[in-house]
Amino acid sequence: MKTIFKKLLIYSTIFLFIAIGLFYIVDLVVMPSVVESVEHELPNFEGKSKEEAVSMLQSLNLNPVVEGPRYDERVPKDHVIFQNPRPGTMVKENRRIYIYVSGGDPLISMPDLNGKTIRDARVTVNRLGLIMGEVEQIRSEYPRDLIIGQKYDPGTRLAKGDTVSLQVSVGPQVGKIRVPNIIGQVVATGERKLRENSLRLGKITYIASRSLLPNTIIEQYPSPDELVPYGDSVDVFVAKNVQ
Repeated sequence: MKTIFKKLLIYSTIFLFIAIGLFYIVDLVVMPSVVESVEHELPNFEGKSKEEAVSMLQSLNLNPVVEGPRYDERVPKDHVIFQNPRPGTMVKENRRIYIYVSGGDPLISMPDLNGKTIRDARVTVNRLGLIMGEVEQIRSEYPRDLIIGQKYDPGTRLAKGDTVSLQVSVGPQVGKIRVPNIIGQVVATGERKLRENSLRLGKITYIASRSLLPNTIIEQYPSPDELVPYGDSVDVFVAKNVQ
């Protein structure tokens, strides 16, 4: 029994010395490094270049974290827009400091210019801050001065000042015209539209239909948008009552 008591006394004494030692280590070494860590008043980095801001932070033993880019035409590219914590804040060494960097002017989404006139396309391009580049003239089935191709696909992200090249139609081959769409119209209206385009109504074939009104054009040949010589005829299929 005495032996057990003696061992417990020894272990208790050892534990007590260890606890006292740990207390002094924490009190004299760890706590001063936490409580008495060097603090700095955070400078204002907004408007400075990214490289300058990062260098200044590192010289203060602070950890820069670069975020962005955020597009802002008011702040030059690769310059600081915003920082967190804010300027004047007291921060301890090794603290993370977030700096948000400008990407310069916002990118522009390339518009779809196909089908527009060259005049309208020029206005759109200039308004967006882009530059009208080479305009290639191409003979096509589309009307004269209509845009039929562009250098960048619609939705492509471009920087302000980028050059946009276009292809513009000089019109179809002389002596031809595009067939108008007369499907869904009554015969009299379709015939009038053909005459307005220097075409004429050709063969009429009647087809019984329960769903369409009589004299409604349900098909045509040549098809809409085909190029045909002036004066050509257009054959149609027309709905009639079911007997």
